[in-house]
Amino acid sequence: MDFSLTEEQQELAGLARQILSGNRPLWKEFDAAGLLDPSFTLLQQCSVLIEVGRAGVPIPYLWHVTARSHENGVHSIALGRWVPNPDADIIVGPGGIVSPDGMQRHRIVDGSEEGVLAHDVGDDAGMRAHATVGLCALQLGVLERALEMTAAYACERVQFGRPIGTFQAVTQRLADAYIDVEAVRLSMWQAAWLLSQDLPCAGEIATAKFWACDAGHRVAHTAVHVHGGVGIDLDHPMHRYFVVAKRNEFTLGHATDHLLALGRTL
Repeated sequence: MDFSLTEEQQELAGLARQILSGNRPLWKEFDAAGLLDPSFTLLQQCSVLIEVGRAGVPIPYLWHVTARSHENGVHSIALGRWVPNPDADIIVGPGGIVSPDGMQRHRIVDGSEEGVLAHDVGDDAGMRAHATVGLCALQLGVLERALEMTAAYACERVQFGRPIGTFQAVTQRLADAYIDVEAVRLSMWQAAWLLSQDLPCAGEIATAKFWACDAGHRVAHTAVHVHGGVGIDLDHPMHRYFVVAKRNEFTLGHATDHLLALGRTL
């Protein structure tokens, strides 16, 4: 398969990055730019989702495009975990379709609140697969940007008279993180392409989930550790990327479970 992005994917990613780089009402800008178009292919949506992850902003793009691609006549859909709508017909999240009555509000690690989907009232295998691959794309963007920021910090932070990036232990951790990010990238695009072609991809989706969780855990912790005390400073952007990476990891589930699922398909 060809892992290179099409011209349309590159243009959508560039447009999303341009919007996300400014201080504007992001959701309205996304709508005005046509990025919420439900006719986009899964591969095009993943290109945008990577940019959303790179920006580290909690907009419900994933749940919106997943719902609109699989709504099947439902007219009122909540846009995901961050924007619960109690008046919606359904709420769409990583576990499938749930009732608005099952939405609870919980305070999470960064002090904000997030909707928790308490129980299922139905499931759509296509929607679940779509949301899973999209979440892996979102995680790729988060990890990619976190690694870039960490590598730049390692070149700037001086300790014992030299940049910390010149120390072997730091260099090795960054090299391992790079390999992890590339594994997330390749496994995600493989699963996305197969799913977009309606080809069997249960094993590939399990593989993508495993890397998004397992590598996501390692890269997020590497980023914080290399930043040192700055990495846990609430005023520094690295804290936000760590929190988003952990949210994605917890949403996708435990990496061991995905390995077991992969083993059952082989």
